[in-house]
Amino acid sequence: MKATRWLVILVSLLLVGSGVAAETVAGLPLHVQRLNPATVRVWIGDYVSSTATVAIATEKGIVVVDTVGIPKVDAQLRSVIARELKRDDFKILINTHEHPDHTGGNSVYADCKIVANELLAAGMARTIEDRQRVMDWYTAREPEVKLRLSKEPAGSPAAMKLQEEQVFNRLNFDALQTNAKVALPTTTFADRMTMKVGDTTFELYYIGGMHSASDTAVFVPEHGLLMTGDTMADVWLTDTPGCLESFVARKGVRHDFPMLLENWNLLLAKKAQIKQLVTGHWNGELTMKGFEDRVRYVSALWEGINQGVREGKPLETLQREYRLDTRFPELAKSPGCTVGYNYLTILEMWGVVTGQASGANRLYTLMDEGASEDSIRQLLASRDSKPAKYYFLEDQMNAYGYRFLQEDKVPQAVRMFKLYVELYPDSWNAYDSLGEALLKAGDTAAARKMYEKSVSLKPDSKSGLEALEKLRAFP
Repeated sequence: MKATRWLVILVSLLLVGSGVAAETVAGLPLHVQRLNPATVRVWIGDYVSSTATVAIATEKGIVVVDTVGIPKVDAQLRSVIARELKRDDFKILINTHEHPDHTGGNSVYADCKIVANELLAAGMARTIEDRQRVMDWYTAREPEVKLRLSKEPAGSPAAMKLQEEQVFNRLNFDALQTNAKVALPTTTFADRMTMKVGDTTFELYYIGGMHSASDTAVFVPEHGLLMTGDTMADVWLTDTPGCLESFVARKGVRHDFPMLLENWNLLLAKKAQIKQLVTGHWNGELTMKGFEDRVRYVSALWEGINQGVREGKPLETLQREYRLDTRFPELAKSPGCTVGYNYLTILEMWGVVTGQASGANRLYTLMDEGASEDSIRQLLASRDSKPAKYYFLEDQMNAYGYRFLQEDKVPQAVRMFKLYVELYPDSWNAYDSLGEALLKAGDTAAARKMYEKSVSLKPDSKSGLEALEKLRAFP
């Protein structure tokens, strides 16, 4: 039986209260929001989830938080900020994290001190390495948008949304194509940093791990302003939340959960001083309750998994005990929180605490590389080692098998599903999945046997019964 899509892959209306977008920048509506007498927030677009740049005027100059990531646009927004604040003495740029939609315009502020977490530069380097893949994505997306636009009535909300995406995608593609020199941070910090800029204080807190490795929160006590980057939001203002739509510990992203929680709790201790929470993109908002709920959630997971490991609980048990819908009902239907993201966050925390990696993922890699049977057997034998190097989950075995099928690598899929059956001989789903792979491989006799075994374990299996009905047509 097919696994849910998120698991198989494992692998982005206007702002209420904002000013009317009477101007345009690079062909997109300009929005200027006055957060307080000394602070403006600027962004482009009525629909696209662009980064919102925040600029704060101090006695010693203007401090900017994040760029839109498109130098051509950021240069124009710098002029808009200067006009709105009636000064142009830009002194500091703060990056809340490494992603290009926040750092791609750093070169526009190369005359300023650029401040960020110490991990940000490495993240920017990885982004540069990924440049061609992103350009290929924009190239493939362009005809898709054009086709969809041709089917929408002119002037309709859907058409305007697609037209805006066309312009925004082209701006991003052109920025990538120019391959302009990046401007890296000139001042970095590890856990926390406080900067006094004239009459204004900027407190920087490392909060990496639930979005990027270098996430930083910026608190300005004089204005009661807390900027949280792209880490979280609990209100969507459009149906395209973009970077704010996921609250999850991702595979491959560095985690320091103790430091993350320490800094989040330090910020929560300042709750009485926080008047406004500001997210990194204009079309998402964060309430204090949403912030508190998410901090409690990560804390509960981290403490629970550490305790569970000490008590010798298996990973499967912890996945059941910390289901999002039953353990955290306040988040179950909250933006950015899903059962799938919860599953992945638990896996990441388990890996940090135990040092174990996914056995199914390793099997997938070995098979994809054409590894020998001996290599496969050595990996499976390692399950009995103390401490174990890998963990094995039934749903992951199923998911990686279907990943092979989706990639049209049928022999590898059959091989993976056979190991699934071997590891979980009492699972009706293991035989059902192997039956499907064998059927795709053209081995109807073997497929029939697998489906029969599956149905014997689960007599009401719809997929198994339907497959056997179709197989009756074969000799």
